[in-house]
Amino acid sequence: MNKMSANKDEDGNFNMTDNPSAVGLMATDSKRKEEPAITGMIYGVEDRPPWANIVLMGIQHFSVSFSGLLAMPLIIVAPLCFHLDRNLVSQLIATSFFMCGVTTLLQTGLGSRLPILQGMSATFIGPIIIMTNLRGPCPESLPANATEGELDEFREFAYGRMQVVQGSLILASFVQVLIGFTGFVGVLLSVIGPITLASTLIMICIPLIPIATESCGTHWGIASLCMLLIVIFSQFLDKYNIPCPGKRKLALFTFFPILLAVAITWLLCLILTITDVFPNDPAKYGYKARTDIYNTEIKNSVWLRVPYPGQFGLPQVTFSGFVGMAVAVIAGIIESIGDYHACALIACVPPPPTHAINRAVGMEGLGCLLAGFWGTGCGYTSYSNNVCTIGITKVASRPVLYFSACIYIIAGVFAKFAMFCAAIPEAIIGATLACTLGMVASCGFANLQYVKVDTSRNLFILGLALVIGLGIPDYLVKNPGCINTGAELLDQVLDVILGSPLMLGGFTACLLDNLVRGTPEEKGTGWREGIGEAVADREIHEVTEHKCYDLPFGMAWIRRTEWTRYIPFVPTFNGFQKPKRCRKAHFEATGVE
Repeated sequence: MNKMSANKDEDGNFNMTDNPSAVGLMATDSKRKEEPAITGMIYGVEDRPPWANIVLMGIQHFSVSFSGLLAMPLIIVAPLCFHLDRNLVSQLIATSFFMCGVTTLLQTGLGSRLPILQGMSATFIGPIIIMTNLRGPCPESLPANATEGELDEFREFAYGRMQVVQGSLILASFVQVLIGFTGFVGVLLSVIGPITLASTLIMICIPLIPIATESCGTHWGIASLCMLLIVIFSQFLDKYNIPCPGKRKLALFTFFPILLAVAITWLLCLILTITDVFPNDPAKYGYKARTDIYNTEIKNSVWLRVPYPGQFGLPQVTFSGFVGMAVAVIAGIIESIGDYHACALIACVPPPPTHAINRAVGMEGLGCLLAGFWGTGCGYTSYSNNVCTIGITKVASRPVLYFSACIYIIAGVFAKFAMFCAAIPEAIIGATLACTLGMVASCGFANLQYVKVDTSRNLFILGLALVIGLGIPDYLVKNPGCINTGAELLDQVLDVILGSPLMLGGFTACLLDNLVRGTPEEKGTGWREGIGEAVADREIHEVTEHKCYDLPFGMAWIRRTEWTRYIPFVPTFNGFQKPKRCRKAHFEATGVE
């Protein structure tokens, strides 16, 4: 996932870089001072383009994000045991698309008010794997001619795994809602530095590597071809545009490298299936690369199905699952805040003020809460690929994102389309996942550019975080049942905490980075101050106020009402600091700020 970075130079000016390693974070690197800013939006945030443009640009946003958003539900079907029943897979895909549209409408309409698409976050996958492992392994397979009774029994088993994930996500989402709507975001960011973020992003990828390799292993030839095409399209052909009528050019390889690779590889699988190059025997290698395995399911699936709350049963809450999901929620907050700033700067509007960030994080938590009730498994966060699309197309119009969100809602209701997506060969899904994992991991390492990494302090912290984050979970996997305190609840909590690379690695890095002495260059103090200025500095908030962050209703009443300025998510919020005059008088009287 490419991340856009927002940087502030020595003169106090903001500029942009499309460096994917920046992960959307603020920096004070003066070397970026000469980089040109992105200016001249064709349609700004507040503009309403003609309907034809809204439709075309909305479809483009849908196309850019489709492959990434499709991959996420296909990743979590294995730990949920849904992969054994394609009807469950299609139901999960449809629900994830539906909630993508709903959460995007909430975020763009009431949250940050920026044109940001919402998608399922990879930070939740690690806790999901650990929680479901506590409930035992999945069946190896279902009988070829399973009866309705056998299918119902299996679905009850799979629903039980989803219900635990749902309940934990719902409870953890309240944490994000509180962090956002109470204005606690600035306090949270003050203890998180580049080393912590680097360790966290690296640890996100660790639980997913076996899933990617196992999927690729269903046919390494197809998987390798898909990865090769992604590399060629995204890294070698991205600067070449396709001529179109009217002297226009289409940045086909820039916008759709993964989608093109998936389509070409899928077409090849179809040809090899028709010609019977792939075996018909399910026991033989290569069978899972066939495209006709699920023809019956596609034919028998319903055309329309509206996802609804509790469709997988009543959510169940476990304390151990809540702990794991809460850590994922905090990691998602850090990821999203960078995207808010990147989107604002690309769209040529001032950086989001305090109230907008508080409201955006809180609304994102509300989206995760709804996702828990509907049963997507994962929480939702901002999807940065669409932020990059805004910079390329020069279209930041909010109605375009509204239309794209509506497309996802329609796709979620159109059950036949979801079943068609569920029939993609596993090798292709594994290939796209492998490429995505590589980008996320490299983004983690690249965040170290904001600190002086070649010192014994930082090398020690990073190395120890990686060893603890990888070593302890690996030991628990190889020695099941080694945690036995005599209290079942405590055992489950320790299993989740000590079995999560994200939790162990991130916490170790955060703790040591704040406790061990170091110079500002070693700690990345400039980076932290950059985030603090953009998130919590009231003076910047005052000079960068912009109507695009106002609520779509009630602003006249809000501005007339004095007490609303104390509510952290209301546009008149001035922060929790003392008024400027009081601070100045206090300084003149005591000499202390």
